[in-house]
Amino acid sequence: MYILKNSEKYTVFRFLKKKKKFILKISNRSQKKIFREINHIKKLKNLSRFFNKTIPGITNYGKVKKGINKNKGFYEMDFINGPTLSEIFQNNLIKKEKINKLFNELSNCLIEETRKSKLTKNRKSFQIFKLLIDQEYDKIKQKDIFKNLLNRKHIFINYNSFLNISICLKKIFKSKKVTNLKKKYNFICYINHWNFHGGNLLLPNCKIENLKIIDPDSSWKYNDPFFSLARLIYTFPHDTMEYDKYYLKSSDFAIKNAKKSISFQIKYTWKNIALKNYELIFNPFFKNLDNKNNFKNKLNEEEFLRFNLSLILCFLRGINANHQDKINFFSDKSNNFQNKGLYLYLFFLIYLNKFTNKLVDD
Repeated sequence: MYILKNSEKYTVFRFLKKKKKFILKISNRSQKKIFREINHIKKLKNLSRFFNKTIPGITNYGKVKKGINKNKGFYEMDFINGPTLSEIFQNNLIKKEKINKLFNELSNCLIEETRKSKLTKNRKSFQIFKLLIDQEYDKIKQKDIFKNLLNRKHIFINYNSFLNISICLKKIFKSKKVTNLKKKYNFICYINHWNFHGGNLLLPNCKIENLKIIDPDSSWKYNDPFFSLARLIYTFPHDTMEYDKYYLKSSDFAIKNAKKSISFQIKYTWKNIALKNYELIFNPFFKNLDNKNNFKNKLNEEEFLRFNLSLILCFLRGINANHQDKINFFSDKSNNFQNKGLYLYLFFLIYLNKFTNKLVDD
């Protein structure tokens, strides 16, 4: 067996059986979660032809009977031999023009499937969705590392001033477009993949017709189907955080006086070509919320609004899920450090201000 991934939650192996390769995923924590994921995969494959075709089949599942993993939940799945979307960016597997074309085709494919999602008619759809955002933000407010930041109206990032999260959220939810969206009652669904980030999209031979999708997020009882697409755009900050390809710089992070400013710089440590590939695809979204934004051209106005609200939820969940209590300084005298949740917080703040300004200006 060959270990592909090992974390507190799961261990993923690749193994050979009867000259065929399979994936073995073992839960290192709760059995309930992996069995919930198994049921989720089965439901998705029954939900649509698209998911039935793109999600690899589960060949075996249950509890491990012996060895160091005895009694842990597991499932086996066909192994797909091909790079993920993230690996295509990181390893520069295709030329710049082809990366653009591939991502454009992939986006069209995933948007088409998202539009087919089975929505429930519930006149409280907006309140149900907003509750998800409120719950994630409340969790952030309880974390010590963010309390000092959340007391301030502005945070300085890369020498620019940004309004803090609470101020932006108030402006967003008081905006005319969001007020109109509240009247809608059919944009929530109870079953979807929820997790189209680049590490879950396998593209053998770098071709869209070979697309396979793994690791659905079974933790959501309901959500806007556009949350799945939000995870796709979230790929760049997610991968940067996941692979520690960044560091933060601040000389005043510990200042308690809320009247004094706190400033940060975000620095990237990706190889130059990998960073260029990520920026080629994702900068048009995070830096342009106008007609230069590829997704804005693909979605209608309501869809684009729901998509951005889903991305807000995606970032808030990401900050909580990747929270670290400790700041990892490079040395005792250094102002350079890493902290996954804080990096996502700062990246999110830049995007959130751009979206807020665009929404209010319109």
